Amino acid sequence: MRYRVNGFGAFGIGLNWEKVPGDEEAARAVISFLEDRRLLFGDRHMEDELHCVQSANEIRHFVTSRITEAKPGRSLEASLREIRRACRQFVERAGPNACNFRDRHFGHWTDAFSLALGEFRATVGLHAALIASQYDLPVEPELASILPWEEDDSLER
Repeated sequence: MRYRVNGFGAFGIGLNWEKVPGDEEAARAVISFLEDRRLLFGDRHMEDELHCVQSANEIRHFVTSRITEAKPGRSLEASLREIRRACRQFVERAGPNACNFRDRHFGHWTDAFSLALGEFRATVGLHAALIASQYDLPVEPELASILPWEEDDSLER
C-alpha cells in the first residue's frame, strides 16, 4: 500500500501521512462495482433509457475517483480513462434527458440506443477484461458475459 502526505508541522517538524490503496485495490474495487451494474449486462433496458444514462454517469463518477488511486502512466490508469471516456460518449450520444435514445424511428435499420449500448458494453468489457487479467481478479458471470473471452481463455499479459 502506498502512503500520501496529508499534512505537516512547522517548527516541531512533523509530517502526517495516510495509507492510500494501490493499483490492485483500485482494480478490485472497479471490478466489484462493475459487477453490480445491470446496464452492462441486463436484458431489460428498453424504455429505461434515462435510467441507463444515469447508471453510466454513476460508473463515470466512480471510475474517476479510482483514477486518482492508480499509479500514473500504468495500464490500470489507461483502462480507467477509457471506461470513463466510454461513459461520457454514451451519455453524450443520449442527449438531454436521453431524448436521442427515446425517439425511435421504426422502419429504419438503426436504433441509436442499442448501437450506443453495444459499443459501450464492448469498450467497458474489453477494459474490465484487461484489468481482471492483469490483477488476476475473479469476475462474476454477469459481468463476464460482456468480456471478450470465454471462461477458459485469457488475454496475454
